[in-house]
Amino acid sequence: MKFHDMKEALPYVYASFLNAKPHQEEVDDAIIRSPHLTKELLTSLGLLPPKEKVILVTGSKGKGSTSRMIAAILQQQGYKVGLYTSPHLVDYNERIRVNGKAISDEVFLSHLNHQVPAIEKILASITNPRQYLGPTGILLSIALAHFKEQETDINVIEIGRGGTYDDTNVLDNKWAVISKVMEEHLGYLGNSLEEIVGHKAGIVKECTEHAIVGNQSETVRKMLKKNLLRHAWFFDEDFLPILKSSSLQGSTFSLQTKIGTYEKITLPLLGSFQVENASLAIRACETVIGEPITEAMLNDCFRELRWPGRLEVVEEHPTVVLDGSINRVSATYLKEILPLVDATKVATIIAVPENKDYEGVIEVCSEFSNILVVTKPDNSHKAFPTDALAVARKYQEGAMEVGFLSEAVTLVRTFEPTLIFVVGTQSMIGSAKEIWKDSLMDIG
Repeated sequence: MKFHDMKEALPYVYASFLNAKPHQEEVDDAIIRSPHLTKELLTSLGLLPPKEKVILVTGSKGKGSTSRMIAAILQQQGYKVGLYTSPHLVDYNERIRVNGKAISDEVFLSHLNHQVPAIEKILASITNPRQYLGPTGILLSIALAHFKEQETDINVIEIGRGGTYDDTNVLDNKWAVISKVMEEHLGYLGNSLEEIVGHKAGIVKECTEHAIVGNQSETVRKMLKKNLLRHAWFFDEDFLPILKSSSLQGSTFSLQTKIGTYEKITLPLLGSFQVENASLAIRACETVIGEPITEAMLNDCFRELRWPGRLEVVEEHPTVVLDGSINRVSATYLKEILPLVDATKVATIIAVPENKDYEGVIEVCSEFSNILVVTKPDNSHKAFPTDALAVARKYQEGAMEVGFLSEAVTLVRTFEPTLIFVVGTQSMIGSAKEIWKDSLMDIG
């Protein structure tokens, strides 16, 4: 078996998962996921890195941005950095990067073809039809092979869903980073916030020497403190940013950490949550480097920073902002844009999958939108709610529904809005990136 292009390869990566799905009556990750198969694959291929090369990042919101910032800071410090994130926006290859550059098709296929015999051996050993070698595990093996070949110094690995039972958590990690944790993936991660927090805290293992925890609700903070009894650094206690100013070009903030003082850091990303993510990333990098980072170095690093789809301005006149909000809490951050631009007439286009908080996003956006349109991405495998228009009209009588994002963009432009929000799942942001013709293969 040999794959010649990504169109052939990607169905193979997902095949085991899709074959098992009809046999899974439960949705509890503790029952349906089989991370031991991923560990078996990585062990057989000799791809398990030492803990000193691994930073695991989890959370409900901000883990992707935080992972990207950690990678960027360490790269600026002279490290060669592997970065593994999900999902992608336009090209699948975006999930695996070295110093910001995505893996090429040729290298991806070369590693996959080399690993097929080991993958097939594990697949043949599965006797329970509910079990599977997940796409996360196969992709992780390709990423680690790429990082090994590129001789990376350290690898930043974003956890997929949860923590304890995620395929990425088979790695030993010296560092564990936890961004904001909220109630999400109910069923998969348990049926309560406490169980979800337990899953996230599962990336802090016996081998972990540093746990860095971002801004949390008081309830979550108390739960995490119960779980993390040693080597933990907490937002507010061990590091605290203060937002100084915001504009359409980004945010300026100061930061006091356990070991460093930073008077003026400029971040070209919008939203107070990105300031929180940046402070979490800086504190994590301090624990890697073992000393404060120079303020000049941080500003040099952030000056070139890109992380698409998070309050990202892609056009002016009218201002067009892309944001991957899929729940009520995330959607509230959109309001931070309003004082920075001409918000005389706001059009918001929303596509949130049926298994996410689409009503919460619609309700929040209806508060500041003159024009509200629900739609779907031009390309997505996700299921979208059939009652999205009915829900939207609960909050705004004149809400509209259009088949696909490209049509929705054309429609809202006819109303000549001053501000357009494109809000929803990552495949929605990916469709928008294609409309605005933005390649993400090399983000520096």
